Amino acid sequence: MRFDVQRKDGFRLVTALVVAVVVAGCGFHLRSYTLDANVQSFYVDGASQHFLADELRQGLRLAGATQAATAMEAELVVELMDQRRQRRSVSTTGSARAAEYEIELGVLFRLQNGAGEELTEPQWITRERVFRVDRDNIVGNNEEQVLIEREMRADLVQSVVRTINAVTGSRAG
Repeated sequence: MRFDVQRKDGFRLVTALVVAVVVAGCGFHLRSYTLDANVQSFYVDGASQHFLADELRQGLRLAGATQAATAMEAELVVELMDQRRQRRSVSTTGSARAAEYEIELGVLFRLQNGAGEELTEPQWITRERVFRVDRDNIVGNNEEQVLIEREMRADLVQSVVRTINAVTGSRAG
């Protein structure tokens, strides 16, 4: 009996080590938002109902910048000008029901400094994802769509942060 317990523990240890090596070797890393040292304060100017506004503010705070109370007090202003959220069927079953949906999220934004000078032209960033519909699991479909949209919003925030880094890095250099 003692031998079996040691063997199982050894197998678990080897399995854990293999998983750790594979994960480390594939380039996996936790998603984070990092701003270069060029941005100290920001202001997100956009309608409160904009689907990306709160997540962008949170992402910029997590990246180390402080949120200014007004656009005039901020070193960088991110103006959220428009948004796009669409869902459409991309394939159907034999009974003419949707088998897959495509979700598209997009944001039109521009960057300005605190004085209102434009640092970038207005630009769209969009993300699209396709997911399968399981007619036997309606609740699971809704949860999957919510999860996919959350991941897409995080990708949009990361793209805005990369744009900020590119613009402020070239401006500082």
